[in-house]
Amino acid sequence: MNTDLFPETLLVEQSAGQIFTTSLKVAEHFQKQHKDVLKALKKLLADCQDEEFRRRNFAPTFYDIPGPNNSVRQEIMYTMTEEGFAILAMGFTGPKALQWKIDFLNAFRSMEAAVKAQTEREAAALYWIKPHWQTIRQGVEAEMSRQQICALTGHKSPNTITANKRRMRDAGLLH
Repeated sequence: MNTDLFPETLLVEQSAGQIFTTSLKVAEHFQKQHKDVLKALKKLLADCQDEEFRRRNFAPTFYDIPGPNNSVRQEIMYTMTEEGFAILAMGFTGPKALQWKIDFLNAFRSMEAAVKAQTEREAAALYWIKPHWQTIRQGVEAEMSRQQICALTGHKSPNTITANKRRMRDAGLLH
């Protein structure tokens, strides 16, 4: 993997569990002018008939550019998901672009694995703190009734199971 991807020029970022990059990063690492990346991106968005795909994978935002006398102007950039990046980058050519695409996709995979590992550690910690939640989850997955789950956990009231299930959903342990 291209070690330039880490850590100073990390190409992917995470916010609220979503992994993304920006049109600025794409321009920087493909050694293109940002205006040319924006032009390619705007053509892609105009050609894409799938509104849901555009909304889910490309988000316009702004960044500040310092000017004279402490002035600041805002310029547009786009944040994009892995899928959005892949669609955009497919249009870039050359051996350097190909290797960078591979490295970039590997960076996304690495970030996804890190997020998944963190989620699993958090779930394990919650199950350690509240071991009966694991039994409740297993009962829910087996489609058992609240009364049946009560028998497994030792709870006396099915309402307790309902309350625990709500807390587990809030913690992201049940869907």
